[in-house]
Amino acid sequence: MVSVMTENIVPRVEMHRIRKSFGEVVALDGVDFDAGKGEIHALLGENGAGKTTLMNILSGLYRMDEGQISINRREVSIYSPRDAIKAGIGMVHQHVELIGNFTALENILLGREGSRWKLNLDTHRDSAEKLAANYGLSIPLHEPVKSLPAGIQQKVEILKALYHGADILILDEPSTMLTPQEVDGLFSTLKALAKGGLTVIFITHKIKEVLDNCDRITVFRGGRKVDTIFREAASREKLVQMMVGERGAPPENKRPAGPSAALEGSPVLTVRSMNTSAEWGVPLKNITFDIPRGLIVGLAGVSGNGQKELAEALAGLIEIDEGDIHLNGAEVSKLSVSARIARGVTLVPQDRIEEGILPSLSLSENFVLGLHPHIFKRSGIFEQDTANELGRNAIREFNILAKNEHVPSAHLSGGNIQKLIVARSMMLSNKTGEILMIANNPTRGLDIMAASFVHGRLDELRSHGAGVLLISEDLDELCLMCDRIIVIHSGEFFGSFDGPDYDIYQIGHLMAGQKLETGS
Repeated sequence: MVSVMTENIVPRVEMHRIRKSFGEVVALDGVDFDAGKGEIHALLGENGAGKTTLMNILSGLYRMDEGQISINRREVSIYSPRDAIKAGIGMVHQHVELIGNFTALENILLGREGSRWKLNLDTHRDSAEKLAANYGLSIPLHEPVKSLPAGIQQKVEILKALYHGADILILDEPSTMLTPQEVDGLFSTLKALAKGGLTVIFITHKIKEVLDNCDRITVFRGGRKVDTIFREAASREKLVQMMVGERGAPPENKRPAGPSAALEGSPVLTVRSMNTSAEWGVPLKNITFDIPRGLIVGLAGVSGNGQKELAEALAGLIEIDEGDIHLNGAEVSKLSVSARIARGVTLVPQDRIEEGILPSLSLSENFVLGLHPHIFKRSGIFEQDTANELGRNAIREFNILAKNEHVPSAHLSGGNIQKLIVARSMMLSNKTGEILMIANNPTRGLDIMAASFVHGRLDELRSHGAGVLLISEDLDELCLMCDRIIVIHSGEFFGSFDGPDYDIYQIGHLMAGQKLETGS
């Protein structure tokens, strides 16, 4: 397919025949890309498609193996982030890279302070304020960054890039950590930047954001560019088809029915007045809720507000100071992790590297971690053949991209490690009675087909009468999958909403720590 071009697009960035390999893996295979002045250009593609790798080359984090980069029709050499900054390129990463104890202004000036030993704040404050005002960036420059909401921290990153002279701004999954209100504010800012003549490139997997906000869309698949199209020519169906190719679009998920679909009987999980200490991270405060049989209950919140601690408290990984946890009516608060697993509690952990695998072990050996008491016939003896067979099955069923089941897990991409962990958790749930699944961001890093597959498995657990706690930073995913959504902020439940119809802006208010007015 030939990319759509028009005389109205004046190229500012042009990348030709870009190739990049990591060992035997070809990440980019002769890719061409261009982005114009005053344009918001979206890069769309599945996990591992090459979109982030291409932008890491443009921003100087990676060096290309072959190819050519031109800025404003002049060829440039970009070997480091410093080279990229000199070329007018700035990148805002998915997780902000600011110094929390520094003020917003101090963070903005890092690298341009004018003194080796001391930041010269007075010299630059006025110009920073004027630049912020030009683009409608309302930022309290005197406040420490750690006290600012995620959306404001992201604006600090944007202003920092602009202050360092960027007229090409790259954003990697910019809405991941934001509330719906902050997402709206972000795209208002990006549109203002584009209107002012800047080039904005954003990497995303959220098709709705692309259709609502961009001028052009470039789709990647398997390290190659599929096509570049204008928003007016795009639809969700077309973009999905471009992303997945001959595999076809994923099936539509069954719409949640809401709490009325709960099965009869006592709840699968009952939690009353649960508290934890700051020793374990974000302290949980007076947590009280139920998960009925046959329902998926979602937990919404900006990352780092106690989601991880709640999941680990329920699974037995951290101790609770007060309160009760009942599973199928039986008290389990004092039980060990293994005892809770035996009673049907399964956890998909948040951190796939630190908590999900042992990198030095093979794919098949990692797959049976925690499963072995339930699948090996002889106690205390590791059954390698059984592990290998299960590893092969997981590769096939979850489309894990690996040469074979003997590959060290450290050699897998992040998305494929996630597939391995989810596959293991699903089998463990099946072997222990499908009682309670605690899924902490189970589709993070997964492509459309794999995420749809995981959603289907969670639906199966719901239909079998299990209870599911789905923790996700993707509010769209929660609205799609959950019968009820609970909002957590600073370790405290701020409210709950019954599905299937949700007001994302009401949920967003609670995510930001703003309690709703009585009666709203």
